[in-house]
Amino acid sequence: MKDLFPGHFKESEIRLREIWGTSLFVFDANILLNLYRYSDTTRSEFLRILEKIKDRAWIPHRAAEEYLNNRLSVIDQQERSYDETQKSIETLKSDLENARQHPFVSNSTMAKVSRVFDELCEELNKNKAVHTNRISNDEIKGAISAIFENRVGSPYEKDKLVELISEGEERYRQKIPPGFKDGSKSGDSEIFVEKCRKYGDLIVWAQVIDKAIDSGKGVVLVTDDKKEDWWEKFKGRTVGPRPELIKEFKDRANSTFHMYQADRFLELARENLDEQVSDEIVEEIREVRRRDKLANKRRKEMEYLNRRKIEMNHLFQELEHSKHKLMSHEKELQMLQQRMQELDAARNNIRHRQEHLSRDDIENPDFERFMNQYSALSAEHAQVRNNLERSSIEYKEMQIHMIELENEVAHRMKIIEQENPEDS
Repeated sequence: MKDLFPGHFKESEIRLREIWGTSLFVFDANILLNLYRYSDTTRSEFLRILEKIKDRAWIPHRAAEEYLNNRLSVIDQQERSYDETQKSIETLKSDLENARQHPFVSNSTMAKVSRVFDELCEELNKNKAVHTNRISNDEIKGAISAIFENRVGSPYEKDKLVELISEGEERYRQKIPPGFKDGSKSGDSEIFVEKCRKYGDLIVWAQVIDKAIDSGKGVVLVTDDKKEDWWEKFKGRTVGPRPELIKEFKDRANSTFHMYQADRFLELARENLDEQVSDEIVEEIREVRRRDKLANKRRKEMEYLNRRKIEMNHLFQELEHSKHKLMSHEKELQMLQQRMQELDAARNNIRHRQEHLSRDDIENPDFERFMNQYSALSAEHAQVRNNLERSSIEYKEMQIHMIELENEVAHRMKIIEQENPEDS
């Protein structure tokens, strides 16, 4: 059973230690990017361990590319965190300095607090400057480059990428990991690089398997990707790598595959590589992940709110547009009805004159002209009647559509009010 379902069975401690002694350590882009989020101490320890195992360390080309492409964005995020912290300090300081409302603080205490706040902001500014300097003079990138010198995979040719994209479309439809959680990303761009972005995880996975086949070694993949197309989860708890990944790796590379997040990797490095890793460092990495998870949750909530606002704006615009169309239909109906009355009167007048001429029993040169006028008026009368019927139908349909729109707006506003009364 273990051979048929390898993803559902754990290795023994002895076997795991053997695997850690021979496997390749493969690092995803997010592991490298998170180095910018750690304290100096934690980052130094992580880099020290990478240096110790660099003979068996490796980065897929796609992961290295994603790291370099996203490095500046992560630096910018960290810069903004300094700015947001300083704004929070300034707000708190301003609230405490306001002597006319609660909370009240004595002048002597406020003087001490102000000195601490000033020192705190000064230190934050210095640390932010160090971080900002990494945009052009990045010692973290330099350390990563030195560790992974000649340990980055080769890029795939375009033909191989086209083949993977085609394969990825079917895999994503069938929910075959990894990467299907990125299926909602747009892949319709004419720019080939943009098309590849949707299948980035699958490209990384293919490059990892190819490396395992070429080297004949098992793989320990270290990634901070949290999506369910990498991890098996149960009741909010991460159980381990998706069993499908372990089986596919074994079937194609005929070797072992293990996957860990950064904190668990450090814990197992302490156990299996006899490395010194403090509990404080492991806990900091977990805290960074918790903050990142919270930030992602907030980002998704904001995206949801923005989508909802956009949808409401579209509904209001459609409602306003429908009101204008309804008013136009009302005017059109009034004009058609008035024209029908005018045509009815004109035809009645011609009929009366026609009857008068026919009673005189006298040849009248105007008789044929009257008949031609009557025929023309009758043709226009038929056309106006058809237009009036069509316009009446459209008017009724528009009224129904207006009622549906108003009901939809009321329904969505009720949902907004239930979710967040302030947002309504």
